[in-house]
Amino acid sequence: MNPTSPSRVRPLHLPTPGNPSLGRRTVLRSKKSRRRPPSKLKHLAMGALCVAGGTLILAALKALVERFNTLLLVSQAVANLIRGLSLLATGLLQILAMLCVAALALLALLLLVGGLTRLVRAIAGLSAGKGSRAIGVSHGSAETTAPPAARTTKGK
Repeated sequence: MNPTSPSRVRPLHLPTPGNPSLGRRTVLRSKKSRRRPPSKLKHLAMGALCVAGGTLILAALKALVERFNTLLLVSQAVANLIRGLSLLATGLLQILAMLCVAALALLALLLLVGGLTRLVRAIAGLSAGKGSRAIGVSHGSAETTAPPAARTTKGK
């Protein structure tokens, strides 16, 4: 039987504005899942802990200021930061200079290889040209491409 045959097709039920039971779902919550608002005692305890923590931190900072010269610490920190940034900039400039030197060396090698290649091709082309003219090679007829000894035997 075909799965789309009329006996297997179920009608589609869509919610209609007049029939609210098909479109609405009700959610039931149990009494245990409801959240209770925090008690006033809990609010008071949390507030007191926050005030005590803030007070302790401020007292520790005040003791730190009295024990150490914080202005000197801050100025040393800023000086170290500036020194570090200047060292970073110096290092970056040195790397950039080394990259420029490496690029120049690579350019010099490429020029040498290219120039030598051109010289070898030019010398090979000149020697091949002189040698082919010496044995009488021309681009015209097949007779002139033969060696001189072969030409003399044909003429006899």
